[in-house]
Amino acid sequence: MIKQISTLVLLLCLLTSSLYGQQRQDQRRNTAYQALLMRTDRPHSYFDHVSFPVSDSTSQFAFLFRIDYDSVPFMKAGINTEKPTSDAEYYADIQIGLEIFEGPASKSRNSSQIPISVLRDNWQDTLWVDSYEKTQSRTDYFQGMMSTPLSTGQYHYELQIPRPELPVAQGNRSSRQDRPNPRRNLTVNGVDGTEDPDFILLKSFQSGQSSFSATFLNYGDNILYGEDYSVLIQIPSDAEPNQLSLNLYRLTGGANADSEELRHSVEISSENIIQLNNVNFRNENGEIGFRAEISGEGSSYAYVQIPNRDFENSIYKLALENNNSDEVIGEKRIRSQWLDMPVSLYNLDVAIDMLRFIVNDEQLRELNSGSNSARERKFREFWAQRDPTPDTEFNELMTEYYNRIDHAYEEFSSLQVPGYNTDQGRAYILYGPPDQVDRRMPTNAPTREIWEYPDKTLIFEATTGFGDFKLISEQQS
Repeated sequence: MIKQISTLVLLLCLLTSSLYGQQRQDQRRNTAYQALLMRTDRPHSYFDHVSFPVSDSTSQFAFLFRIDYDSVPFMKAGINTEKPTSDAEYYADIQIGLEIFEGPASKSRNSSQIPISVLRDNWQDTLWVDSYEKTQSRTDYFQGMMSTPLSTGQYHYELQIPRPELPVAQGNRSSRQDRPNPRRNLTVNGVDGTEDPDFILLKSFQSGQSSFSATFLNYGDNILYGEDYSVLIQIPSDAEPNQLSLNLYRLTGGANADSEELRHSVEISSENIIQLNNVNFRNENGEIGFRAEISGEGSSYAYVQIPNRDFENSIYKLALENNNSDEVIGEKRIRSQWLDMPVSLYNLDVAIDMLRFIVNDEQLRELNSGSNSARERKFREFWAQRDPTPDTEFNELMTEYYNRIDHAYEEFSSLQVPGYNTDQGRAYILYGPPDQVDRRMPTNAPTREIWEYPDKTLIFEATTGFGDFKLISEQQS
């Protein structure tokens, strides 16, 4: 009898331990996804700087910015507010401050050394939109620039931009608070001095016999997933252009980037070398760019087009290299920006874990084994084998799967359970949106939802009054 009681107690302890372990695992999963959701839900703001040499001692510098509307503290216009158009309803007074200092930034903001300011400037405008939805938009944005001549040398700059976390209270302009952006270092080169060659990302360009004009991509150090772009690189005066190559490496292994692979290489030739002079920045028709003269007295640049639509959404490195010595003359790290990427794909751990709805435990363990680079390779191979359009880089099936996970979280989450772990969430992930949803509220009985699919009918029953539904029947058609 004592032995039987001891065995029962042991089984209960094991069961309790198993349940507790599962709860902790679910909690870690949920925390990881929710942390990603909070990170990706932040408004997008992009900042960059470019400079073009005017002489050996001076360059023309421009600070660029692009900010989504949902970063902006809009206010509703009052009855007596003067509007630019009759349908304008919300407005925002925007002011962006820029201060440039001599020398590189101190690693500590608490440093006792006071940097010498060489320029203070600001950009201001009033934005107007016609609906509340526009104030929350991530497809609408404003962009601009500030430019000034700078002597060659080392600098750093700081920004003051509107704080999106603390929107303006209606009718109270003084409630807006600004926050300093992280300080950024910059090197201003002369015509002959290129210790740190500039890599300028371009959306488009036009090159003629005597002039060169271009539009900046203006997404900071990001390029857009699935869209081609170009890059303009200043060539050092002591370099032989016909000995140079621009190489594009994909960095793998997540944030640690523990390995790299060459994905594209272009040998620099006289056909893509130009000398630019008299550069003028411009902001026309909502596009920010520049126009320059092509002359034999300017600074040398190589311009190269990158077929980015052929490459994965990943982190890359552009490197200007000497073909003979393999010397890296300059490099720039860039990140592919998938503007509407599903939340789970922002993190390899979460992306692999979310495969648990369609693979068994053994397959999941195999996908999760090895180094970061090995796990990323296996994850990509898993989806490549299921790509409905293998001739293109974009994988529609993978995108649809992770979009369903996001939708399940948004639509079916309760206070205790994230949407993808509910019966309705799992059904949505596996089968997609139903053709028809019928909600029935019988007297003295729980509410039911009936999801109709071409080949099956799912019946869910409410377990609480907070939208929690449990699958009680699955009928094949």
